[in-house]
Parts: sequence; C-alpha cells; structure tokens
Amino acid sequence: MERILVALDPGKTSIWTAVHGLNLARRINARVHILMVSKGSGAEGVEKQIFSYLKEEVEGLIEEARSEGISVDLYVAYGAYDEEVVKFIKDNRISLLVLGAPLPSKGISSTKFFDVAEKIRRRVECRIEIVNEKGIKISKKRSG
Repeated sequence: MERILVALDPGKTSIWTAVHGLNLARRINARVHILMVSKGSGAEGVEKQIFSYLKEEVEGLIEEARSEGISVDLYVAYGAYDEEVVKFIKDNRISLLVLGAPLPSKGISSTKFFDVAEKIRRRVECRIEIVNEKGIKISKKRSG
C-alpha cells in the first residue's frame, strides 16, 4: 500500500495540500500521514493562531476522509521543517511526499520554497509531488 505524507508548514501552505493528498489517497487506496511542522512548541501570537486554525481545518478533513474509509493520521512536529519532514519520511517508509507551493501573496518566494524542497529531495528516496496552492477558501459543508 502506498504511504503518502502531506507535509504542512502553517503560514506558508494551505489546506489545499491536504485536500490534494486525501483525494489522491481516495483514488489509489493509500494511507495518508499529515504532518504539521511548527518552528517551536513555544509559538505565540499570529503564528500560534495560524497553526490552530490550520489544525482545526485539517481535523475536519480527516474526519470526513475517515468516514469515507480513507486511512489517515495527523502528526505535529516542532523544529526545522526540512529536518522534521526527512525524519518522518525515513521513520515511516513514506513512498510519496506531497508539498504545497505557496501563493506569492503569502510572502514566501518561490526560490526559498524550491530550495527547501531540494534539500528534502536530496535526503529521501520517495517521490515528491508539488501542489500549486489555490487562492480560494474552502467552505464547510452546509446541511439543508
């Protein structure tokens, strides 16, 4: 069975990376690991709010995915993004890494993103898929 890692860097990537990973898992019957990486456990202010908001959104997606029979787990790590992603891939025999390229509006240069992606690529043997982020919000399902 394929083992997909969706690596999220709160504030730089959006929920769309997780949506893509879960949709892919649905099509190929894969197990999904979602890893949220924060710079440190003492995050404060805006960074902490962004992390909490993204985690809440991801938990909603996970609940929906599990109800559809998708095997998915959420993990949180604290430290350098590239180091935590590489460690997780090696520790969990991941076969596909899904990364989200940030929108220019998020203030992250594409050069910096691809530098980090390249650092990861050099240290792992799994395939890597880069998802272009969408500039729209996800609305929660409405009943009625």
